[in-house]
Amino acid sequence: MIRRQKGRAGFTIVELLIVIVVIAILAAIVIVAYNGVQGRAKDARRVQDLKGIVKALEIYKTNTGSYPAANSTTGASGWEVSTDGTSATDFLSVLRTSGAVTRIPVDPRNYGELPNITPTRASNSFEYFYYKYTAGTNGCPTAQGDYYVLGATRMDTVASGANYPSNPGFSCSGRDWVTTGAWVTGGYTN
Repeated sequence: MIRRQKGRAGFTIVELLIVIVVIAILAAIVIVAYNGVQGRAKDARRVQDLKGIVKALEIYKTNTGSYPAANSTTGASGWEVSTDGTSATDFLSVLRTSGAVTRIPVDPRNYGELPNITPTRASNSFEYFYYKYTAGTNGCPTAQGDYYVLGATRMDTVASGANYPSNPGFSCSGRDWVTTGAWVTGGYTN
């Protein structure tokens, strides 16, 4: 007859706590990595969206001879932004109604700080912005004609107030719009 030896049957509380701590650490690492991937994906989408809007603006200009005027959003200091705090469907709707595109993309987060949603990369607002200037303003060359500025106020992978690494930027001798958004571009009519 074999006798069982009396001894430990199971785990001690210390051993269980160690296992729980290790699992918690691994879960935290996975969550941080997942959030980083999500942020990079949103930023990549923003850049693609804005490049698509640039193409739509060029199609509009080819069809009409100029870029569309900005449809100022209340509180946005003349800028047209992808949110007014209530609706995201109206951003650059003239591109859609003219047939340049079928859908106007908006920022994946797409929210602005009300009541002031003036574009700035140092805000907590995540939105796209657009404005059309007349030739010669802000020190831009008059011979180049009217011009537009388009961008995204914030990116998920850079700190508030910082530029996205691939930000093309846009500036004239009288103004640099790089502080308006984390990613900014522009174009001239001529």
